[in-house]
Amino acid sequence: MPIVSDVKTTCKKCYSCVRGCPVNAIRFEEDQAELIKEECVQCGFCVNVCSQKNKVIRSDRKAVEKSLRNRRNITIAILAPSVVAAFDEEPNRLVGALKKIGFDKVYEVAQGASMVAREYAKLYGEPIQKPILTSPCPVIVNMVERHYPSLIHHLAPIVSPMIAIADYIKKQQKVSSDIVFFGPCVAKKTEIDKEYAKNTVDYVLLFSELKAMFAENEIYPGKVRPAAFNHFYEECRGQVFPVAGGLLKAAEISTDILNNKITVVEGKKEVLETFRAIEEGKLEPMLIDILYCKGCIDGPDFFHDNSSLQYRKRKVIEFANESIAKRAGDPEKPVKKNKVQISRRVYYKTLQQQRTIPSEEEIRDILAKSQKYSKEDELNCEACGYETCREKAIAVYQGIAELQMCLPYLLGQKENEVYYYKKRVENFMESVKEIDDRIIGHSDAIRAIKNFIVNASKTNSNVLLLGESGTGKTYIANNIHLCGERRNEAFVHINCSAIPKELIEAELFGYEEGAFTGARKGGSPGKFQQADRGTIFLDEIADMSPAMQAKLLQVIQDKEVQRVGGQQTIPLDVKIITATNKDLQEEIKKGNFREDLYHRINVLTFTVPSLRERPEDIPLLVEYLMDKLTKKYQLPLKTVSKEAMKVLCEYKWPGNVRELENLLERLLNMVEGSQIREKHVPLHLWKNENINPLANEVQPLESLLEKVEKETILNALKSTNNNRTKAANLLRVSRSNFYEKLKKYGID
Repeated sequence: MPIVSDVKTTCKKCYSCVRGCPVNAIRFEEDQAELIKEECVQCGFCVNVCSQKNKVIRSDRKAVEKSLRNRRNITIAILAPSVVAAFDEEPNRLVGALKKIGFDKVYEVAQGASMVAREYAKLYGEPIQKPILTSPCPVIVNMVERHYPSLIHHLAPIVSPMIAIADYIKKQQKVSSDIVFFGPCVAKKTEIDKEYAKNTVDYVLLFSELKAMFAENEIYPGKVRPAAFNHFYEECRGQVFPVAGGLLKAAEISTDILNNKITVVEGKKEVLETFRAIEEGKLEPMLIDILYCKGCIDGPDFFHDNSSLQYRKRKVIEFANESIAKRAGDPEKPVKKNKVQISRRVYYKTLQQQRTIPSEEEIRDILAKSQKYSKEDELNCEACGYETCREKAIAVYQGIAELQMCLPYLLGQKENEVYYYKKRVENFMESVKEIDDRIIGHSDAIRAIKNFIVNASKTNSNVLLLGESGTGKTYIANNIHLCGERRNEAFVHINCSAIPKELIEAELFGYEEGAFTGARKGGSPGKFQQADRGTIFLDEIADMSPAMQAKLLQVIQDKEVQRVGGQQTIPLDVKIITATNKDLQEEIKKGNFREDLYHRINVLTFTVPSLRERPEDIPLLVEYLMDKLTKKYQLPLKTVSKEAMKVLCEYKWPGNVRELENLLERLLNMVEGSQIREKHVPLHLWKNENINPLANEVQPLESLLEKVEKETILNALKSTNNNRTKAANLLRVSRSNFYEKLKKYGID
């Protein structure tokens, strides 16, 4: 399993991960962000910025726990120097807690840092012929090997403190041992897989994983008896390593501002600038202490830490000073420093993946497809995650970005949709004349739908359509518009769940010039303005955020809209139809939907019946849909046998009309011969699967009982030919109680 992997289907296309990735190692495929694993440098940024938890980090906790249970070998913990910034408890209590879990020995990686620092002191003492990049940071090493291979010979050939101490410990052990490194860095999990790190560290866990282990074992470090670290090295200068410039301090290299032979580089932007400067030959020979984060105390595992960077830095420095003071007064000398040598050397590899570079003509062609015809059109707003429009165009060519990732282009496309909707209405009006021809079926439920459409089309009152997915709410909303006085104006359909929350306000209400980066000159009208004098259909309104619900409520109340970034209000004359497949009363109880907005839209309300509530319409629907599909796909017309039709009529259709249409399309394409027979119908329809309301999900008991009660009442009315007195007697309830139930469930 890769160190960082994707969780499919959760991406909301906010592009935060693309904006943060230093090497553009994220591609978009089928609207989902996906890591390019061969190019990922494991900086961990995408994991932390993704609000949808689309990225996850591999954990070796189970393997570590198995090692702790195996008493035939010893398990050794080595703690990164930044541990004092990650835990409030004093380090010796952490040692005690680790030993209580089962670790046999606990070392400070700071000892390995002291060993490494001495190597850098030697390196600095030699004539420096070129810029030298320090190599303790695995993200830096990954970036050079995978994306800047020309800089490989600039990397210092010195192992990291983690590898140095683990290598020494392993060589001193006379029995089999597993070494577990604990730290804040995701990339350390890949470092141990490199050739030069073999047979050193066995597992890497983050500090957050260690905290989880303590919690699951009910171990509270603050209450554990303190225990001493295992030591083999008398120096402790390495404890300042996690602070930016700590390597130079540990190596006793002067960091005087006038010393032009050394520099400290920290952070993504500065790292990339340094790499480019070396490639372009703009840096003099010097030693560059370089870290991708602002010190290890700013590593990805600290992302959700509430403390400040300066506070964590102070804790590291205070602990280092305390250790120096204690060690100075210790008469015992564990092992002379000149006897502890780093024997392992580093060798780096070129791991760069070659990408095809498009020609200038191909770049211009891609830019033109997103309405960028000149330099002035290239806004370089970075909303897509790329620094320039050209970089994004190249990424589109390489198949790692999508054309629709451009925010200005997307907004421009949306502005043209009003024409599409008007044309759609015109085409629809040419093909249908009477509402009876448009609504298929003769059941009581269909008659109720037709009556509601006629009544709703006569007024400008707000309409709310409820019902399951696939029942035809959009179709009904369109027919309400077509039957009314606004039929020649725009019908604007918006799926509220399909628009990113960052765009929905500008999408609905429009924006002024300069309202945000990438806002086009002159601004843009929103969907409400486009629907002025016509109808706007807000589908899946329950998926709108509470903040947007408040703004929508204001628009509905005042009949006017204010563009994003604007000061003036624009009056509106628009018919508003809303729809949802959710129970709004339940959403109100959960705090997901505003009660005042519900009362505003709940004027003319209709619950669209499911297909299982009107099985008598299925034969007509089958006939209509098969005729429609054969014409659409130019297929030979087929008939449906009585036996097959019986199966279709008895099936409960959880996906409603949409599911029926999909099934018929499949049968028309797959069945040979002129008739669809019973044997051709999928087996799950025979078995009538997925009809039990309890089968798919756990629902609130009250809601479930109401659904069962309503369905029972409808069945009683059907079996008594809609005779309410007989139905009440059949259910053994009083007539007054029965009429209250009818009113409660909106049964006419």
